Amino acid sequence: MSDARLLTMDEAQLLSRAAEHWLRLGEVELNPGEQALALLSQATLRPRGCTRDDIAGLNWTLQIEPADGREVREFTLVCPRDADVSQRRVSVLTPLGLSFIGQTVGAVARLPHATGGTSAVRILGVRRCSELGRDPEDPELRDVR
Repeated sequence: MSDARLLTMDEAQLLSRAAEHWLRLGEVELNPGEQALALLSQATLRPRGCTRDDIAGLNWTLQIEPADGREVREFTLVCPRDADVSQRRVSVLTPLGLSFIGQTVGAVARLPHATGGTSAVRILGVRRCSELGRDPEDPELRDVR
């Protein structure tokens, strides 16, 4: 990962614990521990209470668009215990979640494919997911088109 991320202290702690666990697994076919460590080593940590409405974070809903301009999609980044594909809630500890956590609106992330390779995806907007208790207000999407 060559792009700096803007993480909260809580997000960084979650990623750090997960990376430590993954790296203890040793030789496995897919180990996201190295991806998490690279992300953490380049991240800028935001102090507690520092809120921004333009960063993809834990319990935030993202609106993304593939580089080919096909279908715009939405999903919410969540802790592993809250992940639920049927509700479009993606764990931040999955390869998909690691691709977006800490990215700002307008950033282009590399989306990993199960078969290998990646594709470019642009973050069009983010908003707090009020149903997960992050914030009772649900601000409008910040659109950069």
